This record gives sequence, C-alpha cells and structure tokens, in this order.
Amino acid sequence: DVERSRGLGDVYKRQILMDAIIDKKKIPLSLLGELNETDLTNASDTDLRDALERDGYLFLRNIINPKEIEIARNDIFKRLKDVNELKEPYEDGIASGDSSRDKIHNDRGHFWEKVSLSKPLREVTNGKNLENIFSKIFGTPSTGFDFIFLRAVAGGKFTHMHCDAGFFTRLTQKILTCWLVFTEITLDKGPLFVIEGSHKFKAIQEKYIGFDVNIDKDKKATIDTHPIKFAKENNSKILTAEFKPGDALIFGMYTVHGTFENHAKDNKIRLTCDIRFQPKSEPKDPRYFGPKPLGTTGAGYGELNSARPLNEDWHIR
Repeated sequence: DVERSRGLGDVYKRQILMDAIIDKKKIPLSLLGELNETDLTNASDTDLRDALERDGYLFLRNIINPKEIEIARNDIFKRLKDVNELKEPYEDGIASGDSSRDKIHNDRGHFWEKVSLSKPLREVTNGKNLENIFSKIFGTPSTGFDFIFLRAVAGGKFTHMHCDAGFFTRLTQKILTCWLVFTEITLDKGPLFVIEGSHKFKAIQEKYIGFDVNIDKDKKATIDTHPIKFAKENNSKILTAEFKPGDALIFGMYTVHGTFENHAKDNKIRLTCDIRFQPKSEPKDPRYFGPKPLGTTGAGYGELNSARPLNEDWHIR
C-alpha cells in the first residue's frame, strides 16, 4: 500500500500534530511519513540489500529478546540513579533534573566508558544476534565496532540533522549504522527520523564523500538547514515511527537523519545505542576497534554528549 507507506494512520496523525518537534518547531503533517518496515523473518539476504538500496534504511522490529534489552537497560538506569540523575524507581527512567556525576566521578569519560562496557549491554550490542543480521546484509562475515555510542537523552535534547560519512568512512565506505532502541520511544520522546530518499541526493554525496570531520576542520558534519526547509527543498518527507525496545533502524553513511526533540511531559529519558558494523574483510579504523579505542577525536568516551550529565546541554559537531 503506497499511500500507507508514505502517510500515517489517523491516531498517529492526531498525536503527531502535537508531538513532532525539531528544534522547537512543529513539523507540518504534510511533511511527515512513516518508515517502511522490513520483516526480518521472511527476508532473504537479497531482500535486505534491495530494501537498503531502495530506501536507504532497514526498519526492523523486535530483533533483540525483550528480556535482554530490559536487563541491559536496568543496568544502565541503575548507574544513572547512582549519580542521582534518575528518580526512584530507577527502572522507570524518569530524569531527576539533578546530577552528582561530577562529584562522584572525577573523569566523565571514564564513567561513561564503564557504563558503555557493561556486560549486559555488550551482550546485546556486540553479540551474535546483531552480528548475524549484518553478515546477512553484507553477504559476508561482519564485525561491530568496539567503540559504541550509547545515548541517554533527557528533555529538551535532540540530535541535529547529519549523515555519518564524515565520522566513519576514513578507511572504508562499507559501514552501516544500527540505531538500537532500549526504551519505548513515542513521538514526544524524540525518535530518529530519516529524510526520504536522501541516500541518493547528489548534493549530499558531493559534499560528504571524502569528508573527515577530524581533518576537514572548516566543514561541519551537521546540516544547518532546518529539516522542515530541507525536506521541502528536496521535495521529500521526514520519515519516522514510534519505536519499542528491541527495534532497530539500520542505515548507510549518506542517509540524512536526526532525531525529534524529547519533550515528554513524564520526563522519561530516551535510551538508544548506535553501533556500527562492517565486513570483517575491510580495514578497521583503529579509532573504533581494539581494547581501548579512542573514538572520533581521540578523547575516548569523554567526547560523547552522553558523558555529560543528563541535565547539561549537548555540543554540536
């Protein structure tokens, strides 16, 4: 159903007028569309590659056992509660508005590295389940980055629109991002969005092929144009969905994406994790692989926005 894939259901439409916000601006309903789902259980390797080529993304539901997600989420939430950033019961993930992170830990990067290396989390992000999915997509054995991007997102925050090429394509173009969901993400909690068809926009490829955010200091990874204007200029739509724990959105390096703003009235945080995968046969960027990878800038986990307390503003690159 072509119309269904480009539009949104009636209940969704009622919600979206109130809930879809990017950088304080409500998104016009005419610009919103729904992500196409791919059924992993019935999809061949070729089906996955064809959908990725066609849409620029794969939207997969419930690919991780909910219990594994819950155990990993609660482990992370407890660590955030221990620095007074979540209210009790911490399992609900409600931001307290306070933080003792800097009083308890003298190194933000070391704290977030410990959170990111927690065993229940790594059993999900770097376990066989995801690895097998990416091996199917690539058609060859895959491996996930050791350096992962765990994001705990409190109210008022969102990720600016960008594509991933400038961060990860220094040694190979064969990289895919997996945005993995650990909490219920309704539209008011800031789900990820994709600009429809953007993986084929010539202007994006011309601008970002060969771009390295660490070397080309005169350029930014962030696309300054507001997504509303960007979608209109490209005769495109802003595609999204409401996500459940265990869902994943997989996309390539030139798919333009960002997140809506978390403005949930219940003050629940959004917890997601970005994991990058590549074929094992491709050269590995030492910034992201190994027992102590230092990340994009060399600052380790301290470079990530989530290394900052939940009540502190984010940087933009």
